[in-house]
Amino acid sequence: MEFRYGKILLMPETIVDLPNDIETLKAIILAQQTEYKTLLQEKDHEIMRWRENYYLIRQKLFGSSSEKQHLEKEAQYLLFDEAEAHADEGTVPVTTTVSAHERKKRGRKSKDVPLPVVEQIHELEGDDRSCPCCGKDRPKIGEERSSEYDLVPAHFVKIVHIRHKYGPCTCVAFEESKSASVITAPAPAKVIPGSDFSNRTTAFFMTAKFADAIPFYRMAKMLVRYGLVMTRATLSNQAIAVGRAIGSLIDLMNRDLMNSPVLLMDETTLQVLDEKGKSNTSNSYMWVQRGFYDGKPIHRFTYHSSRSGAFAEKLLTDFKGFYLQTDGYKGYDRFHDTKHPAYRSNLVHVGCFAHIRRKFVEAWEVVGKTGIAEEAIKLIASLYEVERTLRKQLEEKAIDESTFLSRRKRKAEPHLSDFRMWLCRNSLTVAPQSKLGMAISYALVEFPLASRYIDHPLLTPDTNAVENAIRPFVIGRKNWLFSGSPRGAHASAGIYSLIETAKANNHDPYFYLCFLFDRLPLCKSTEDYEKLLPYRVSSEEVVKMY
Repeated sequence: MEFRYGKILLMPETIVDLPNDIETLKAIILAQQTEYKTLLQEKDHEIMRWRENYYLIRQKLFGSSSEKQHLEKEAQYLLFDEAEAHADEGTVPVTTTVSAHERKKRGRKSKDVPLPVVEQIHELEGDDRSCPCCGKDRPKIGEERSSEYDLVPAHFVKIVHIRHKYGPCTCVAFEESKSASVITAPAPAKVIPGSDFSNRTTAFFMTAKFADAIPFYRMAKMLVRYGLVMTRATLSNQAIAVGRAIGSLIDLMNRDLMNSPVLLMDETTLQVLDEKGKSNTSNSYMWVQRGFYDGKPIHRFTYHSSRSGAFAEKLLTDFKGFYLQTDGYKGYDRFHDTKHPAYRSNLVHVGCFAHIRRKFVEAWEVVGKTGIAEEAIKLIASLYEVERTLRKQLEEKAIDESTFLSRRKRKAEPHLSDFRMWLCRNSLTVAPQSKLGMAISYALVEFPLASRYIDHPLLTPDTNAVENAIRPFVIGRKNWLFSGSPRGAHASAGIYSLIETAKANNHDPYFYLCFLFDRLPLCKSTEDYEKLLPYRVSSEEVVKMY
């Protein structure tokens, strides 16, 4: 076979064995042409797959990580002009309605936290104030005011607690009362008994590491500037001690989580040192669950050495709810596989449209943001528009949950039907090994699970909420790279659980930990602990003391 100017020339090595019959020769030529056409088609598909992989890798390395679709205007990837790119983020767009359209008016973003105010008076003195004609001081007729924000450098203060001791009374009756001969004023209640640091300082350490993703080795360097020499080991021991102290709260959170009607699950990698039976470079996992107590979110982090579906099954041992929503990880298939021992007939496994959409976004980008993948993205976007509109009405209490559920079913089902038909129709014409073909195949498998979200008001089209809970952990992992020991990983899981649940319930994590650490040592009963759970305490209670 020879290729010349795009044409195929059949050049057999010998013509001795060729038949003389013209019709037979035509049949041979047609058969060879069909074979070569199939071969060329396979090569074209292979080239297309390699080209798509190249564009996908280029996009991951140099493109935006956001999956937002910019159909009207191409995104400008600003690499070095961060100040210019984000200069307008400090302003709040205020919508002003005019006759033809709505126009956005810019204004300074207000500072939500009330700050102490220090007034500095600026006067003109001497000749600057005197009249150039008569020499008298010119009269004051008013003032001009402007403000600026001044950062007062942090510093440590050593607090010495002096506890007065009291001896026995000199009265005769005291000797017969059998009272303690010496009494002492009580010491401050501390979340870590015997610690050199106040509860507020411990809350600062935990917030900086687990909410602000500052590694302990960087924090130790910062503390030196504040006037305190601190080692990384001391900070790590603080975290482990806090993990032990909050154990009762974590148990109660897990109890409430298992009673949630809806549960979301996801997991991410974690490198842990000195783990028994594993090398330091191998992956362990942080599992995250999201549930609800009286409609309020609970986030639970759990560390484990593997990603096995058996551990997912263990996490759900006591789950009494009805819906489990996950991504497409095969470890969760056991929950809807009727032949698997973990299958529960009363547990509905729900999928995720965000992961389906992600495949189509990749297929759309690798071909230069063209092609029919855009149609799938728009069909999925129509589902999200229905969800956004109705969810806003529910949050504003314009509709109740039953109305929300019935309207969402009625409005979402036509879009779901259109998307399913689109998948079936294009699965017959798109090359299965292309990015688009793989996206369609994945969507066809996941669609029956993903479309079940319309059956409960706490379910949404995706697992983004639990992925958002994981994100601070992932950001922190990029900074501190690994956990020093399994014990530290377990402690981190507990602290992340509290902080992320507090954030999900609109608490500032630092103020919540201050509130918690002052009261946790005083708890004596289950009811006392329950009152401190982040989804049972109000924001007013958390901030009123700080």
